Amino acid sequence: MIDEILRADLDAPRKQRHTVARIFHRPVEAHGADVAYGVVRYYVAARKPQILVESGKAPRISQGQRSAASGGADLGAGPAEGLYER
Repeated sequence: MIDEILRADLDAPRKQRHTVARIFHRPVEAHGADVAYGVVRYYVAARKPQILVESGKAPRISQGQRSAASGGADLGAGPAEGLYER
C-alpha cells in the first residue's frame, strides 16, 4: 500500500504529494493497521529513493557532483582566520 502511494506521488505536483504523516494514517484508517509512525517514516525514507530509481526518474549526478559529494571539499582544514575580530 505504501509503495502504491509513493509511485502515485511520482506524477503528482510537489505540493500535492503525500507527507509521511498522511502515509502513516492511510493504512491505520483503511485497515486498522497497528504500526508505529517511526517504522513508516524509516520505510518511506528508504523506499522512496529506490522507487525513483526503479521508475527512471531519479536525478542524474554528473561526475563533478559525484567527486564533490565524495569528499572533494576540504572543510575545517585550518583556523578560520579573518572571520572574527578580537
